[in-house]
Amino acid sequence: MKTHDSDGNVEALLRRETRALLPLRRQLLLYLNPFALFKDASSGSRGMREHAVSYNRARRWMLLVYIRRWLFIAAAALVGIAPAETLAVQTPFLIVLAAGLGVAFGIAVSVVACSGASYLLLGAHLPNAR
Repeated sequence: MKTHDSDGNVEALLRRETRALLPLRRQLLLYLNPFALFKDASSGSRGMREHAVSYNRARRWMLLVYIRRWLFIAAAALVGIAPAETLAVQTPFLIVLAAGLGVAFGIAVSVVACSGASYLLLGAHLPNAR
């Protein structure tokens, strides 16, 4: 399932009413994917790419919301690992829960790192590559 495209659907998803009409699964993907509301600046004509970069730079503030969200997810996963390991002593199957929380922590840290790097790069005024 494609979470974004460059034909204007991204702009429609910025409206709360449009997002409310989406299925729950798609809403969850939009809630967790920090790049779902950005345009693809790697394809199309030069004018389309420049427009997409301009659009993305204007909306880079949204990445801060996702960074905060994923930091909370990382913290919750990290806090949950120790109790899950303690419970796994009595019920060995619960070690799967502790491992899952560890994986969730790793994913959350990776998303925060990618979002942070994207935020910084969208704010930088790099010379145009020709």
